[in-house]
Amino acid sequence: MRIPRASRSLVGALLMTPVLTGCFGAHFAAETPKGVELQGVWRINRTASDDPQKSIDMLREEALKKLRRAMNAPPPSQMNEPGGGGRRRGGGGGGGVGNAGVSEQPTPDELRAQQGPGMDPLRNSPTMHELRTILQRSDYLTIRQSPEQVSFDYGTTVRSYTPGGHSVVSSENGVADQNTGWSGKGYVVNIKPQLGPLVVEEYQLSPDGKQLIVKAHIGPFELSKVNLTRVYDSTGAVVPNSRPSND
Repeated sequence: MRIPRASRSLVGALLMTPVLTGCFGAHFAAETPKGVELQGVWRINRTASDDPQKSIDMLREEALKKLRRAMNAPPPSQMNEPGGGGRRRGGGGGGGVGNAGVSEQPTPDELRAQQGPGMDPLRNSPTMHELRTILQRSDYLTIRQSPEQVSFDYGTTVRSYTPGGHSVVSSENGVADQNTGWSGKGYVVNIKPQLGPLVVEEYQLSPDGKQLIVKAHIGPFELSKVNLTRVYDSTGAVVPNSRPSND
């Protein structure tokens, strides 16, 4: 599977070596744990939640280090094509990307050109894209729960799941396996794309039942794993609705 050149350039620049770990073929329970009621209207408590900027700064620093190492690396023609001036093709060994689906790597000169004024090293990062998707959700979350379905309504997007279910869903660079259901006293959504970081979200009540704890785990993929905890307080407010779209 080929991916857009912009993504190929970033992937090559970071010398991506995906760590394909996580919940492959994960199976979660269909039966709701006794006494667990996630449903209600919740509002994010930013003070009690993790500061996402710390994760963003960590990813940006790591991406910059990888870009700098790539810019200082020998030209691909010297590494894999003695006497040739062409680029190294993907799918080989060495410092490349293995079978990650990248067909070309940018040269050091191209990498320097990409490092122009204002260039964000996370612009084409699959890990950052997944983190940004989570951070762009509204402050309010309405959960509707029944034995047959659990839905998460953020006002702008609504995601509905069948507990214990498995499905194939679309992703940024193709399709992904989605497994969802109950694990312990929490509800888990596990999404593993063909090409991209594993994304796992866990929804669970605090011990006193007054707060909703949402833990997101992204990767590792081309960058290190991101763990982000968001805390929501119960509220009776009506969720602002902006023509929600179903995911």
